[in-house]
Amino acid sequence: MLKKRMRYLSRYQDIITALYHYGFGQIVRDMGLLERRKRTRSKNKTKKDSDLTVAKRIRLLLEELGPTFIKLGQLASTRADLFPQHVLNELEELQDNVPSFSYREAKEILEEELDAPIEQLFRSFNPEPLAAASIGQVHEAELPTGESVVVKIRRPHIQHTIETDLAIIEDLLELAEDRIAWVKKFRLIDLFHEFASALKQEINYKNEAQNAERIKRQSKNETTMYSPIIYSAYSSMKVLTMSKVEGTKITEATYEKGYDQEVVAERFATGMFEQIFVHGFFHGDPHPGNIFVTKNNDIILIDFGMVGRLSDEMRHSLALLVQGLKSRHTDRVMEALFAMDIVHEDVDRPRLHDDLDYLRLKYYDVPMAEISIGEAVQDLFAVANQHDCLIPPDLTMLGKALLAVESIVSHLAPSIAIIDIVEPFGRILIKERYDPRRFARKIQKETQDSFHTIRLLPKDVSNTLKDIRDGKLKVSISIGEIKDLIRKVDRISNKLAFSVVLLSFSIIMAGVIIGGSLTAEPTILLQIPAIEIGLTITSLMFLWIIWAIFRSGRF
Repeated sequence: MLKKRMRYLSRYQDIITALYHYGFGQIVRDMGLLERRKRTRSKNKTKKDSDLTVAKRIRLLLEELGPTFIKLGQLASTRADLFPQHVLNELEELQDNVPSFSYREAKEILEEELDAPIEQLFRSFNPEPLAAASIGQVHEAELPTGESVVVKIRRPHIQHTIETDLAIIEDLLELAEDRIAWVKKFRLIDLFHEFASALKQEINYKNEAQNAERIKRQSKNETTMYSPIIYSAYSSMKVLTMSKVEGTKITEATYEKGYDQEVVAERFATGMFEQIFVHGFFHGDPHPGNIFVTKNNDIILIDFGMVGRLSDEMRHSLALLVQGLKSRHTDRVMEALFAMDIVHEDVDRPRLHDDLDYLRLKYYDVPMAEISIGEAVQDLFAVANQHDCLIPPDLTMLGKALLAVESIVSHLAPSIAIIDIVEPFGRILIKERYDPRRFARKIQKETQDSFHTIRLLPKDVSNTLKDIRDGKLKVSISIGEIKDLIRKVDRISNKLAFSVVLLSFSIIMAGVIIGGSLTAEPTILLQIPAIEIGLTITSLMFLWIIWAIFRSGRF
């Protein structure tokens, strides 16, 4: 850890100084990093810290610290189950205020990645970028075959920058977990690993190309929603070439400009819900900047860096959840949460049921057409989070996508009820859930798994016995279990000792009786009624043991 801090000392100083400037110095002091603070302050600040809200200061802090922090903030904006709404609102406003990089650098990256001169790769290539962001920038171009395309080029050295920042953030979070109680309570290190993994996926343009191709394949029968064509021969990890999109931003597709807003809203919502509920693979960031509308009211989606995935089991559990929400049935909603593996086994079930029932009452008198499904799902996740349950990332992305869809639809066509568009997909999922063929496939799979387990059982037993013989078998046991085990061992040892004493007494009595009958000389023992006394004591001991055995219930 110390070597890592020395290597990235300058970047550490930038981060710590920024934390101080935006009013988070107490965190630095609690972590014991006071000596790392720079004495200089950031420039070009027009407002005092006291004039800004905490949420706004968080946003400005992330923007100042650059691409890695901006992207992590944008990913955090999908976690309504963890962060308050006023913070999420600011995180959604994060801007990539970075200058474009030079045409010379873009040309070098293109030629190195695609292994050919730019004049050979493209008939024409606009040296001025259309747009620049923290990860890359986009240029217009034309292929030798005449197709108009846009070329996304990754920013030089961005991977090294992100890896450096991620290493520092992980280091700081580990330090914070050791020294600040609330950091460990909120499991920020686990959340960071989740976000870091998503960010590493996003900067690899091969992943975005694969996501776009999968969306296109699964939507091949869809006639009103499209995605750009990906030109794989002109794409790599650092370069992504796709067909140029001709259209209008969805929130600007108004009646005045010749668009049918209700048709646009319905087609967009239907296409998104088909991705979610039918295919289980959906666009994870459907904000207005990623959605365009053609002149004939068709929808075009771009930017597939963030996608959500739902397994078949998760989709069917989601159907159960929607069914429970619609019928306002608390037990069914709770069953769905358990089926989704959101709720852990140690949860306080009665308290969770009470919280869900309270949530049900919130929507009880509200007409179903007026209920926001995205908001209801977010409320459910918030309740689960209050019970220390971890929401899978794809489900939080689903909640954000639902909210985005509802927001755009309500903007374009307020009269459309989202539930009317969702309901047919819910019926499809419920029908799938109870389809006999699905049960047959599930039984077949479980049977195959059982046979596989049985086939491996002799080997597993043999390995276990070998570990026992070699003294390698490890047993995990809790403190409570140890105490219980010690108490049971004490009881068993006491009963064994009692039995041994009883047996010894019986042997001595037998010896006294036999010895007295074999000798003719009178002794003191012969003058004592030993047989009567011994028989009485033995009988009492025997009866006590029998009573103790019956009382234990282990006879």
